[in-house]
Amino acid sequence: MRSVADMEFIQIDITNACNMRCSNCTRFCGNHEKTFFMDFDTFKRAVDSLDGFDGVTGIIGGEPTLHPEFERFARYMQKKFGRPCGWDTLLYPQHDFIHAVHQREFESEVLRKRPDGSHFLKKHGAGLWSNMSGTYRKYYEVIQDTFSVEYLNDHMNPSYHQPGLFARKDLGIPDDEWIKLRDNCWIQNTWSATITPKGAFFCEVAGALDMLFDGPGGWRIEPGWWKRKPEDFTDQLHWCELCGFALDNTFTRDSQEETDDLSPTLYEMIRKVNSPKYRSGKINPVKIENGVIDKGSKPEDKRFIVGDRYIEKYEDRFNRNNSVLFEMNFVELAFPADEMFGRWLNRILKRKEEWLLLKLSDCADTGEIRNMIGKRIFHPGVLLLGENVALLCRDALSVRKIGFDRIAHMASFDELEKAWEQDKVIRFADIDEKVSLKRQSMNAGGKYAVWGAGMLGEFFIETVQLSGGTVTVVVDKEPGKIGMGFHGVTIERPEVLAGQGELFDYLLIAHHTRFEEIEREALEMGVPEEKIVLPYEV
Repeated sequence: MRSVADMEFIQIDITNACNMRCSNCTRFCGNHEKTFFMDFDTFKRAVDSLDGFDGVTGIIGGEPTLHPEFERFARYMQKKFGRPCGWDTLLYPQHDFIHAVHQREFESEVLRKRPDGSHFLKKHGAGLWSNMSGTYRKYYEVIQDTFSVEYLNDHMNPSYHQPGLFARKDLGIPDDEWIKLRDNCWIQNTWSATITPKGAFFCEVAGALDMLFDGPGGWRIEPGWWKRKPEDFTDQLHWCELCGFALDNTFTRDSQEETDDLSPTLYEMIRKVNSPKYRSGKINPVKIENGVIDKGSKPEDKRFIVGDRYIEKYEDRFNRNNSVLFEMNFVELAFPADEMFGRWLNRILKRKEEWLLLKLSDCADTGEIRNMIGKRIFHPGVLLLGENVALLCRDALSVRKIGFDRIAHMASFDELEKAWEQDKVIRFADIDEKVSLKRQSMNAGGKYAVWGAGMLGEFFIETVQLSGGTVTVVVDKEPGKIGMGFHGVTIERPEVLAGQGELFDYLLIAHHTRFEEIEREALEMGVPEEKIVLPYEV
């Protein structure tokens, strides 16, 4: 087990309300007889209790954007953490939304040094876990102003969840074997601790079980609670007995089936708490004989293996074709010369359409903007300007901050532009030039080799290209990637770096935790030490 202080994330469970009922949810949504919403004072105390924690403070649910005070919570996190690094990435209309979100996540990372002197990348700031429902869309602007890290999954593509409501004693696992499994649980060792309205917990699933079964609660929400070590977890380890995530011999179910798989002990417990899923028949009681799960109880013969991804590709967390984020309800309006500008704008801001495409003169051409609408995701806080044409959302925070009284007295559109939050005034001509704010500029004209053909490798390649450099070599040790194209370069084996110094001026190591190990391999191949660069300054 890990101490809480060593975790990358600590969550705050602000609600168990959710618009989905995914199979085998880690928060057991759909099984709660009562919905909870954390009050603001508890939330503030939770955030403040994590002062000094060198990681991501996350908001999670349920679906957190369903909380009636979500915007207030987000604003408090802004106050604590400031705007996220690369916050302007998603101001610009997005073709590839999920990729842009992931890129900003990389920009939030900072380089840290372990006690042994080795380095690793660590995320930092405010985080959000969401299924991108209609309420995510409603709060899109405040979300992008607040969260450095977003773990998003709309659950529209298949994702496979392991049963969580599973007791190890139902499988006849002896204590000595169980303790090894428990202490190596992939969730506790890779995910997070959490804070619920009932206290703080060493594991997010323990906190969810305490809420579901009305347990005794967690530790006091006070400064420094997160410094506890595994030897301090004793009073919460009883929840592990009711959790199946540490087990390596169960199975998985597609989240879209909305059915939970329960071992006999948990089936009885769920029945006693009058679970809505139980009442609606969305519970699968798993038959177990002599410690073996009956094949007929499994939705499919797909065995869960610790370390498996529950969804194959990161981009599959987002279904572009069905996403509500692409929906754009707009109307095109021309400014009438015989009407006072401010009064006209006030009047049209009350229309039912969210977006207003304004023609500010008779000769204005809206054709290009019309072609973009429906093909990209637009940030609702942006004032998008073209030649005598503008696009704005009536729900923009700038509209609320300026106020209808002030707008009513404006004589021209120029006054509105000056009053708008200036960082969110975007010129139509700049849309395709501005991709993202990069934390490190590479040498213009430099030739770069990138070791690692994953998402971090993509981030480095884009950074190099935007800085005027060239990526000449991409290498990776994964056999399945060799020979594949990767941003215009064919992926090769690392051995190609040996004796090929003229191919590159610098080697970027695109890996979160294995800098020193990869650096040693490169040095052994003969790559000069001065050519190997870390992605961020130490």
